[in-house]
Amino acid sequence: MLLRLNAAQIAVTISEKTRTNTAMSVRRSLFVLLLLTLIIPVIVFYRRANPPAAVETARQFQEVTVTRDDIEVSVTAIGRIEADRTARASFVGGGRVASVPFTLGDFVLEGDVLAEVENEPQQIAYTQAELAVELAEMQKAQLLEGADEGQIRIAQANIDAARAAAASVAGFVSADEIRALELQVAQSQSALESAQRARTTAPGDQPQAAYDLLEARIGQANFNAEIARLQLEQARTGASGGQRSAANARVAQAQAEFDRLLAGTTPAEIDRADALIAQQRIGLEQAQTALDRTRLTAPFDGVIAAVNIAVGGLALPGVPAVELLDLDPLRLTVQVDEIDIRQIQAGMAARVRVDALPGVELPATLERISLIGTNDAGIVSYDVSVRLDGGDARVRVGMTAEASVVVEARQSVLVAPNAYIRLDRATERAYVNLVRADATLEEVEVTLGLQGQDRSEIVSGVQDGDTIAVDLSGDNIPLFGG
Repeated sequence: MLLRLNAAQIAVTISEKTRTNTAMSVRRSLFVLLLLTLIIPVIVFYRRANPPAAVETARQFQEVTVTRDDIEVSVTAIGRIEADRTARASFVGGGRVASVPFTLGDFVLEGDVLAEVENEPQQIAYTQAELAVELAEMQKAQLLEGADEGQIRIAQANIDAARAAAASVAGFVSADEIRALELQVAQSQSALESAQRARTTAPGDQPQAAYDLLEARIGQANFNAEIARLQLEQARTGASGGQRSAANARVAQAQAEFDRLLAGTTPAEIDRADALIAQQRIGLEQAQTALDRTRLTAPFDGVIAAVNIAVGGLALPGVPAVELLDLDPLRLTVQVDEIDIRQIQAGMAARVRVDALPGVELPATLERISLIGTNDAGIVSYDVSVRLDGGDARVRVGMTAEASVVVEARQSVLVAPNAYIRLDRATERAYVNLVRADATLEEVEVTLGLQGQDRSEIVSGVQDGDTIAVDLSGDNIPLFGG
């Protein structure tokens, strides 16, 4: 019994010692971790501040020689190639499409018909109005020409015939007068036959007004022949008092016509002819307007960019049917920052580079600068229109392009790449790393002149032929503007 109690006591004592040792071990571990947390950063900082000479990183230099060259400063902006003008043509009245003579990509001239709807009634009306104007102008021309010798002789013959007829009616008709009247009948009949032959043999390609004139001459000759015949019959048979009055009236009428031909055209006749021409021309203009409503014509020389109709289909009023682009010249609209806008003005030369055509540079001219700027997230810019002066068939509307306007240039000056120049913003001073004879670097201050996008002019601080460098292995690479 005593032995069992001692054994139990011994077991309890060992267990208590084990718990005590475990607790002490945990406390020691925590202490060590805390100590390492404090010591390791100190060691790392010390080693970084004092690296062993044996492990120092080797310097790597990138060198360039300062030389004389030309330099320029330009304002650069990006935009898209645009057509000079764009036209979207649509029909006013619509209708069924009769013809579309051009296809996508075709070049057309100003006035070319791009499309046409059915318009047969309008074409007939226009042709009739055109002929009416020609006839009115021809009639005026005849008035201004006056009577020719043939017409005067005919008028004189009409007077003689009328007097002879009147004399025969009065009963004083001699054998000689009868023979004269018979000759008058023969002459008038011959004149009628000549007029009829002239109408029958007339060419078929003359305007309608010419045919109308020939028909009028036939009518006049027929009238004269009938008068001569009646006069001869009256001379042979005698006449009543009424017939004598009529004969005298014909004499007066023939004399009046003869006098009119000798006097020439009167101002009133010319005024009437002019009024008729003006009236017919108004009708022609109205017919032309009606015909034009059925056609789409090119407002300028250009290239067909879209055709939205087809022959046999319906063209709706006001809906664009054909789109036309004026590609001569092409233009570029760019946005220039308010800081740079003061450096440029209309008329300055520019260069345009197209992203899709590497190496292609097109001459251009700065054409217009917008007077009103746009504010985008606090950045104010102005639209600038640039006209391309040089053409290239590969340039397409919509291509992204960059326009550069040279604002200042200098020739044969000391220049250095901007990547080798360090600017101190606080002091507004510039520095470069000059490579000495022993291959070490010495930072020297330089004075900058014209500052370009990639290179800058160095006025003083280095000489032609000096070598400057950038330490690529260091943390302080002297970049331009840094």
